[in-house]
Amino acid sequence: MPGIFICRSGKESWRILPVCYTNIMAIEIDRAGKQAVYKQIYNILLKEINNGVYDDAAVLPSEKELCNRFTVERNTLRKALRTLVDEGLIYKKPGYGSVLTNSGSTFEKVTPTDSGLEQARKNILLVTQEDYLQDTGEYFHFRLINRIDRGISEMGYNLIFKSVDQNGGFKEVIKHTIPAAIIYDSYVNPELYRDGLDAGIPCISINHYTPLMTSVVSNNYDGAYNVAKTLYSAGHKRIAVITGKSNYQTNIERMSGLQTYFLKKGLSLSKILVIEGDWLFSSGINAGEQILSLSESERPTAVFALNDDMAFGCYSSFERAGIRVPEDISIVGFDKSDRYSSIFPMISTVDVNVEAMIEHSCWTLSGYLDGTAPGFSVKIQIDTTFIDNGTILDQDG
Repeated sequence: MPGIFICRSGKESWRILPVCYTNIMAIEIDRAGKQAVYKQIYNILLKEINNGVYDDAAVLPSEKELCNRFTVERNTLRKALRTLVDEGLIYKKPGYGSVLTNSGSTFEKVTPTDSGLEQARKNILLVTQEDYLQDTGEYFHFRLINRIDRGISEMGYNLIFKSVDQNGGFKEVIKHTIPAAIIYDSYVNPELYRDGLDAGIPCISINHYTPLMTSVVSNNYDGAYNVAKTLYSAGHKRIAVITGKSNYQTNIERMSGLQTYFLKKGLSLSKILVIEGDWLFSSGINAGEQILSLSESERPTAVFALNDDMAFGCYSSFERAGIRVPEDISIVGFDKSDRYSSIFPMISTVDVNVEAMIEHSCWTLSGYLDGTAPGFSVKIQIDTTFIDNGTILDQDG
């Protein structure tokens, strides 16, 4: 069974037994000095390489161990390692870490004829559904992919995008790109997971849990549970919910959190008006028009859209009809989108903490690439945060 890591204020750590290095001295980094911290680390490692400190091991300590040694963030350390790579003193070997170029080790060393392969090994492949990248697609994925791109770049790798239509051919993509690792964005056909794993390439899934590989996801259940609690505490008993695509894991988890809270409070689920959407702004408009077609006595006092795109679509329908938010009806979304900030006021929503999701994903990938990650799959669950932007009216106030 895979483990579950619930990440809040810090990171769970893992490690394998390290190589024993000799002649490594404790050195104080001058953080107030004129020389950049990464440059000081570079000079220390350069001196140790020249003194033969790492000759027996043929590799530098893992990034995690070096970060702990110098008490620096991984990005600072990577600047120092990148300088050593640029000068030809080390090269990055997936599964081994930072290998000494002239170590005489039995590792498969990169030679001039291997330059194409080495360049490919600096690539990380991002696999995503084709409709996620359409202009009318859910904005959350644009944010997620943009942040993945930035995180991978900070790791010193290049990100290659591949949208898939679920019709096969992914093995050929792997064959031609020779990626160091594969990231799967949200749900894809399970066959694509197996193609990556069968190729022996480190793989992780972001925004969708699969037991086949380590998955980094937001805690959708708790996020929706807290929205239900907030609405109920504000006196809302007649609620409309605009769902996403019914078969999506995200939709199932968010609906489950909402329903669990209302059942706990003894509120009949029949009082929840469920309107099926598809995550897009246009389906929010349609849901808003459906709500407006009800008589005032039948209308819900609050609308919970399972993402912000649909929430703002619903908001636009209300605005055109002269319905005030939150005075006439309350609205809350999910995902904390800034896509519509120049058009509509901000709405109450749930922050899925994309930054933390990508930070933990890159940390996990780094563990795979430098050989310090465990050999089993885990579920890394990121806490969500409710953001009150004043669009929920207190019915009892």
